[in-house]
Amino acid sequence: MTPEDVPLITGRVTDDAGRPVAEAAVAIVAAPGPVPDIAALTGADGRFTMSVAEPGEYTVVATAPDQRTGAVTVLVGAEGPVEGEVEIRVSFRG
Repeated sequence: MTPEDVPLITGRVTDDAGRPVAEAAVAIVAAPGPVPDIAALTGADGRFTMSVAEPGEYTVVATAPDQRTGAVTVLVGAEGPVEGEVEIRVSFRG
């Protein structure tokens, strides 16, 4: 697999009002195989990109700087997420 063939999960982290959340930590917490224990940080526009090792189902969690959290399950095919770009909404739980 060449770097161009690596499936990617791309998306945006937003708050309950749909505004982008900058500097949110985005990590894969469940995958079809082992994944490194690393997180991506969102940019000012709330966007992130993560590469994945293989097609399958992934659970991605975002944590905003103020500790709001959100999660989404993404089905990744050989070309990337089946749904296209994903959105993770973060909010306070409890």
